[in-house]
Amino acid sequence: MKISIAQVDASLAGTDNRFRLLEAQTRQAAIEGANLLVFPELYLSGYNVGEAQHRYAEAQDGNFAQQAQSLAKELGLAIAYGYPERDGDTVYNSVIFIDNHGRILANHRKTVLPPGMEHDWFATGSGFSLFQFEGATLAMIICYECEFPEIVRSVVLGGAEIVIVATAGGKDWEQVPNFVVPSRSYENGVFMVYANYCGAENGHGFCGLSCIVDPFGTDLARAGKAEDVISADLDLGLIAKARSQVPFLRDFREALFNPS
Repeated sequence: MKISIAQVDASLAGTDNRFRLLEAQTRQAAIEGANLLVFPELYLSGYNVGEAQHRYAEAQDGNFAQQAQSLAKELGLAIAYGYPERDGDTVYNSVIFIDNHGRILANHRKTVLPPGMEHDWFATGSGFSLFQFEGATLAMIICYECEFPEIVRSVVLGGAEIVIVATAGGKDWEQVPNFVVPSRSYENGVFMVYANYCGAENGHGFCGLSCIVDPFGTDLARAGKAEDVISADLDLGLIAKARSQVPFLRDFREALFNPS
């Protein structure tokens, strides 16, 4: 399976402009043979846009998603992106997965919100979903959730082989793509696909460093701090090999994970 990440300059404003970029990069990814293209957290709206999050918020099957579904079906390429999800009067920080037939396979609502503006604009989600794509079991998480080892471990125990992370990692958070993401891969024998912004948006800077990391914690592809599209071919056979050589999952003691 070939997965690509679009590391987007966060300064791009407006949903129309963002969809045009999504379309252009998706068409190029299809030409290059990708099966999946992943965009960052809150891609539809932008991250640091304040109360505009509620103005941009859409239902899971809103206009942006419908356009993305048509594009995915046309090109035979799956797309994942973050967006502010409206459900009645509630808005969540969510990530959606649209498969290569234009179907919504999964939608995840961020379960842990970091200190700051996210608490002002979003409700917390609950739970995680696993889904099948191209013969692999995938899970999706968002940004801050990656910093909690128990979250990644729980989806891996549920069967995840590839964990997609849509993120908006700030300029002072380089430790996460540099150290945390490879650690999550290594300690769980799982592929991590970490899609971040670069540049700045309304005074808030982002660190870039999007990456695709194999189950041994080794980079398959890594961006710098500028706009880029990175890609990697994932060999699912590495998962069993890694988990055999580094048997953390085999030796995991659930009783210690949930002490009474």
